[in-house]
Amino acid sequence: MSVTLWLILGAVVALGFYFAATKMKLTWYEWVLAVLGTILILFAIQNYSASQLELEPRAAGLLLLIFGLPGVILAAVGFVLPFLRAKKAA
Repeated sequence: MSVTLWLILGAVVALGFYFAATKMKLTWYEWVLAVLGTILILFAIQNYSASQLELEPRAAGLLLLIFGLPGVILAAVGFVLPFLRAKKAA
């Protein structure tokens, strides 16, 4: 992947975490889930693009599934829990 795409991904991730830090009240375990999910998603993107460049589309798809799906689940749980907690308190 090009450097520009990683720069854009970094900016999007930074803006997401800035929003989470300023607008949402996250507990420590929600932060851990969100960070681990984000790391897994970025790892999946990197592995997918590297496998595609090496002309291994099956490996790329499997790596995206193996690392991307747990990353999306962890990140979603980390960011949905505060909304559920706020809704329960209201």
